[in-house]
Amino acid sequence: MSSELESVISLCRMVQSGRIEPFDIDFDYVLGVIRKHYPGIKNVKDFCLDAEALKELSNVLETQNQWIAHKSSTLYKDPFMLSQSLMRMDIGAIADAFLKSWHPVVEMGQISARTLAESLGYWGGLIPLDERWQDLDVAERETGTATMREAYDLGLIPEEGFAGLLEGFWRELGERTGLGGVVDYWDWIGADTYRDTVYRAYMTVFMVSYGYANVSHDRLLEETRIIHNPEPRPDPERPKVSLPMMVDYEEWRLWRQS
Repeated sequence: MSSELESVISLCRMVQSGRIEPFDIDFDYVLGVIRKHYPGIKNVKDFCLDAEALKELSNVLETQNQWIAHKSSTLYKDPFMLSQSLMRMDIGAIADAFLKSWHPVVEMGQISARTLAESLGYWGGLIPLDERWQDLDVAERETGTATMREAYDLGLIPEEGFAGLLEGFWRELGERTGLGGVVDYWDWIGADTYRDTVYRAYMTVFMVSYGYANVSHDRLLEETRIIHNPEPRPDPERPKVSLPMMVDYEEWRLWRQS
């Protein structure tokens, strides 16, 4: 009894950890397992195990509801849901939907006396090329030099090495989340100014690429999380993980307002 219920609990928890999609769970099967073992409960331990399985199944249903509510609020049609809808339609319904949404673009060009006269007027009124393409009046300037201190102040050169900067960001991430902790992407890169936010996103790309941190994506809720790596592994032979810089100005402004 316990092994089958524990496997059901583990399966439901995989949804919460993002390892499987919430709609991959066979609800009737899981509920059938719970119902099958309920009459055979003999002690408090078995009762708690059965109740825990029911709770985890309820969490799956809640995740499914959140996913549906989120997608409906953004008017988003998931490819999986779209494919399921298409599979339930017959050929005639698919063809009818295609004809209703088909709006071909047609362009018609026509030469007439009026368009010819307009063309002649346009080309005849143009200034000759030798007058249009005159030499530009460019002022000549002497090049100068900057001291190392001025380059530091302008932000052109970091005062510490790049590896030191990554180490500093890695330590900051560990202090905020704890060893192996998780933080929302925008809560991690977000700063008071858009420029600082872009800089933090830029450094985060290298943190993930060089093994100082990991990243997880929740495609259902469209959330990205940064995971602190307790043991940084900047191994040049290790395959790199790519994390694009996602720093839209409007999204940053909305994050600041929230």
